[in-house]
Amino acid sequence: MIASARAGTGAEAARGTWQMRTAIGHYAPWFLSAVIAGLIVLTLIPAASAAVPWALLLALVPLAIVAGGYILDHNRRLCERCIGAMPLDPSTVAARYAIRFWVAHLFERKLFAIGYLAVVVASLLVYDNPVGRYGCAVTQASLVYLMLVYITHQRLQPWCPFCRNGGEEQSAPTAPSPLSTGV
Repeated sequence: MIASARAGTGAEAARGTWQMRTAIGHYAPWFLSAVIAGLIVLTLIPAASAAVPWALLLALVPLAIVAGGYILDHNRRLCERCIGAMPLDPSTVAARYAIRFWVAHLFERKLFAIGYLAVVVASLLVYDNPVGRYGCAVTQASLVYLMLVYITHQRLQPWCPFCRNGGEEQSAPTAPSPLSTGV
């Protein structure tokens, strides 16, 4: 009797933990976007960066990594908040986000992804230059845009024109092949 009560409590605790992880994962992209927006402000206003201690900035790194883990965990199952936010006509909404879907699929190409990372690293290398700070801020802003692209693609993936049939649109053959007819 006590063992079954403990088992029920463990299942309830696991469900509660999952709900908490899902809630954190649901809002984690916005947290990461806010962190990146703060970094953009610190990049563009050098006086502001002097007011923020380095320990605080270093503490954001593990928080960002944990938030990324929660995002990945969130995307493994259905989320009630995401389902509740689903538009009534998702195919029409997805048609408006065709550019975001295209950008999401650009990163499937390894050369493009490596090139983007090279641009991000190069912008960090010119961070000390006053003009280079603007380039760094632009690449940081592109990270926020990529977060929006990821969120949009994740939630509207069934209606993504690039993901249909595993990313390869297949149509029924119009003429029978000689092999299938036995001729």
